[in-house]
Amino acid sequence: MQTILVVDDESESLRLLSDILSTEGYQVRLADTSELALAFVEAELPDLILVDVHLPGIDGFEFCRRLKRLNRAAAVPVIFVSASSDVNTTVRGLAMGAVDYLLKPFRREELLARVRTHLELGRLRGQLETEVELRTTELRAAVEQLNQEIVERSQAESALRESEQRFRIMADTAPVSIWISGPDKLCTFFNQSWLEFTGRTIEQELGEGWAEGVLQDALDRCLGMYRAQFDLRRPFKMEYRLRRNDGEYRWIVDQGVPRIAPGGKFLGYIGSCIDVTDIRRVQEEALARARVESLRVLAGGIAHDFTNLMSTILATAEVAEIDMAGRASSEIQTIKAVAEQAVDIARELMIYAGQDKGTLELLDLSQLVGTMMEILKTSVPKRCVLKVDLQKNLPAIWGNATHIRQVLMNLIINAAEAIGDREGTVQISTSVLAAGKEPRGVPGTTYLSLEVTDTGMGMTESQESRIFDPFFTTKDKGHGLGLAVVQGIVHSHGGFIDVASEPGRGTTFDIHFPCAEIHASGSPAGNGSAPAP
Repeated sequence: MQTILVVDDESESLRLLSDILSTEGYQVRLADTSELALAFVEAELPDLILVDVHLPGIDGFEFCRRLKRLNRAAAVPVIFVSASSDVNTTVRGLAMGAVDYLLKPFRREELLARVRTHLELGRLRGQLETEVELRTTELRAAVEQLNQEIVERSQAESALRESEQRFRIMADTAPVSIWISGPDKLCTFFNQSWLEFTGRTIEQELGEGWAEGVLQDALDRCLGMYRAQFDLRRPFKMEYRLRRNDGEYRWIVDQGVPRIAPGGKFLGYIGSCIDVTDIRRVQEEALARARVESLRVLAGGIAHDFTNLMSTILATAEVAEIDMAGRASSEIQTIKAVAEQAVDIARELMIYAGQDKGTLELLDLSQLVGTMMEILKTSVPKRCVLKVDLQKNLPAIWGNATHIRQVLMNLIINAAEAIGDREGTVQISTSVLAAGKEPRGVPGTTYLSLEVTDTGMGMTESQESRIFDPFFTTKDKGHGLGLAVVQGIVHSHGGFIDVASEPGRGTTFDIHFPCAEIHASGSPAGNGSAPAP
């Protein structure tokens, strides 16, 4: 069970935070002063600390500063909880080493989302540190053994040849990449693990040949640190990206230690490299998932409140219009139009947040698209050709017709805007996905494909990586929710999206929906409800 220390001088805040966190299964420790909190930390290290900025005696900032001076507690994440929304206060709190700043009053969902995020990041950080410590221990053991072998080589020619052979066997079977350099800073040895990783020969790597594989942007920094620490005869650790034999640049943690002969003579350095790309990727993906989840919670809460406010405005405007007995002014009409647009945006936010799932029913995807042709034709420019290839007799899918129509409309509008005033083509097609073409799908599940292709301006790689981020847009107008809503709807239907784009050549969105014969097992066909997930 994870432990959370809550520090606040207000008993009501302590009780509220304790109730929320305890309900979620966390073990909660309460302190109303910084002194008591520091005593708790000395006795038992918590996994996370929530602390108010304004505390009697030692305030929250000073508490954080003292906490970070404790070696065993320096890594414990701290979240400031305060009613002060002053930007300088927030910046100061983060500068003191806090990982987050939460304003009072807060939403329960937001608090829990942030707590879960930083607890998970702390767990991943601990896992990474444990892995690095384990590898470091292995390296130290290997270094000690290797140094012993190097000393023995100087005793006799025969002993030199024997120890060199043993050294190479040990180095080549080590679980990490190993390198050795002489006192002139030039590398004299790379083990088999390094050579297999880079795909190069030892002759290519000797001297400073190894630097050819370092990502160019980081090369100066990498060589600068290596040479500076070499002159100081101190151990060092640095991270850089090194080209693997398949051309991919991978994140490497490189640790080097000086080799000193028994008489004190400096012999050079020996170092090891560990590929930490996958660990970094897991950590980044966890952070991204946590951010998206926090944004979904926030978007859902805002949309709900916003819809209620806009509904009140609409109702009041309609009452005013009735009271004016047909003499409604243009201002009231404007109020109604703007409020309706605001409600539409809020509805999209609720779809993105997963709060507007709608009723699912058995649908013929081709027939559904076919009924929209007239409105789709009016959504593309006059100089744009709309082509349709709808396969007949497709298996049914479980879906919400309104939401799927919105998916198609959003994609067609995007395609039309990408083409603009130029001549172009937008093509819509439906089909059964060919066997073996659903690498991200559920094994054994049949999928239908809804594909929308345009010959518009296309997207760069950086733009394509962000198109499903809410509020991201490359247009002068628009709120950036269209594709985020598309993704939310597709995921709520158990599907996924493939995107292919090239600047100047156009874009293809290929949406895959699972067929009903798999997902409807146990549910009568056409009963208007989907099976439980």
